[in-house]
Amino acid sequence: MGVKVLIVALVIMVTLQKASAAEEMTININMGESAGGQQSYKSQYTAGAFAELLKQGGDTEGDEGGTTDSQLGQAYVQKLFQDMSGNSQLGTLDMTDMGQDMVIALMLGQMKDMQAQNKEMQGQLKDLTGQVKNLTLDLCLTKKTCCNKTLTCPSGYERFCEKPDMCYKFSTDEKNYADARSACQAAGGSLAMPKDQATNDFLRNQLTRYPSGSDAWFGLTDLAQEGTWVWEDGTPLTGWSNWAPGEPNGGSAENCAHWHGSYGYKWNDRRCSHSQYYVCEVSAAVP
Repeated sequence: MGVKVLIVALVIMVTLQKASAAEEMTININMGESAGGQQSYKSQYTAGAFAELLKQGGDTEGDEGGTTDSQLGQAYVQKLFQDMSGNSQLGTLDMTDMGQDMVIALMLGQMKDMQAQNKEMQGQLKDLTGQVKNLTLDLCLTKKTCCNKTLTCPSGYERFCEKPDMCYKFSTDEKNYADARSACQAAGGSLAMPKDQATNDFLRNQLTRYPSGSDAWFGLTDLAQEGTWVWEDGTPLTGWSNWAPGEPNGGSAENCAHWHGSYGYKWNDRRCSHSQYYVCEVSAAVP
C-alpha cells in the first residue's frame, strides 16, 4: 500500500473518530479518468452513516447518475486500498476544513516520529563509530599497523602509535612523585602525560598488570600554584580530563595526580610523598 493511500485512509478514519455521529460531512471522490471522461461522485453523509457505509455498504440511491451508496462505498474502498504499483491512479479526496486539519496533524505527527527515529539513528551511528574506532585502536596495538616502522622504543618500553609514536614504560617498583619524575628523566623521558582520552584509555588498560586496586603516578601537578594543574612539559591542563567525581579535592595537601585503582583508574589528587607505581614516556626514535 502506497504512502498516499495510507495517509488518505488515516485521514478518513481519524475524521470519523473526531466527528460526532450526527455531524454532516461532504465527501467528494474523484475516481480518475474513465472511458467517458472524468468520473466523480459526491455525496453527503453524517459521520456515523458514512462509517457504517464503509463497513457494510448501503442500498439507497446516490446523489448523481443513479449511483447507489453501496456502489459508491465499494468503489471508494476498492480505489482507496488498491495496489498503487499498478497503472491505476488514486483520485483526489476533497474534505472539509476539519479533514484538512487532520491531514496537517497527521503529517506533523509523522514528522515528529521521523525526527525521533533520526535522533535514535544518530545515536546508533555514534555508537558504531566508537566501536570502529576501538577496533581500529585494537588492531593498531596488536598488529602495530599504524606505527612508523622506521622508529623504535628503548628496551622495556611499549609502543603507542596513535600519539604519534610514543613509548611508555610501566614501573615495577614504587616511588614517591619526585623520585618517579627523576627516574623517568634519567631514562631520557618524563612521567606520562595522558592529555587525551585515547592515550589515557591505552595507559589505563595497561594498569591492570598491577595488583587489583593499585595506583600509579602520571605527570600532572599543581605544586607551583594551588588549583592550577600543569603537565610535566609545562603546559596547563585544559579541555579534556578524567578526574573522578568530586576530584581534585585535596587542596594544598594533595598536589600530585595519579590513576586511582579503586576509582576505576580515574584521576585523583594525592600527597606527592606517597610511594606507588608510575608510568614514564619517551618518544620513539630512529635506531
